[in-house]
Amino acid sequence: MNRRKKNRQQKVDYVEMVKAKLNSVDWSATKQRVVGKWHILPKLHQRALMVLIPILVILLIIPAPKPDAASDSPQPSATQRVNVDINTRSLSEQNSAPKKSQTSADAWKEYQVQNGDTLAQVFRSNGLAMADLNALVKVEGSDKPLSYIKQGQLVRFKLADNGQLDILQLEKNNQSVMFFRLSDGGFGRSK
Repeated sequence: MNRRKKNRQQKVDYVEMVKAKLNSVDWSATKQRVVGKWHILPKLHQRALMVLIPILVILLIIPAPKPDAASDSPQPSATQRVNVDINTRSLSEQNSAPKKSQTSADAWKEYQVQNGDTLAQVFRSNGLAMADLNALVKVEGSDKPLSYIKQGQLVRFKLADNGQLDILQLEKNNQSVMFFRLSDGGFGRSK
């Protein structure tokens, strides 16, 4: 069997190398060059540097607080599951069901799309945030239920207690598509 001998590498003492380099520097010539450059600067720049350099040194010396120590309360993780109470019946079935009294937070609002309406106009006319519409479009999917709304289509939405859009439901081709707010503030989509 052919075995190769490993070349043993010599240990390099980097500390000694740095010391040798520092000893070889002519500090008096370096000091004269720095002082010469200092006097070329305008007085305003010299004063600014005299203030900023000590501040920079102090900021580099002071340790930064650990991010863990700042928050004592446990934060929910991004992968944590959150239960969402969603009515999964289609809009046509829900319209035929008898209505019961609801609190204002549980109340669904409906809008029937008029000829020429866009979803942006629907959001504006119902006082919904355009940032929510942008977030919804990001999770819209390839079938584009938000992009292709038609006249007569029913758009239902539910607001959270703080007045933000919580759930948006569209019926398209006898199928219901629902968008709901996630715990991180973004939106998710069912179906």
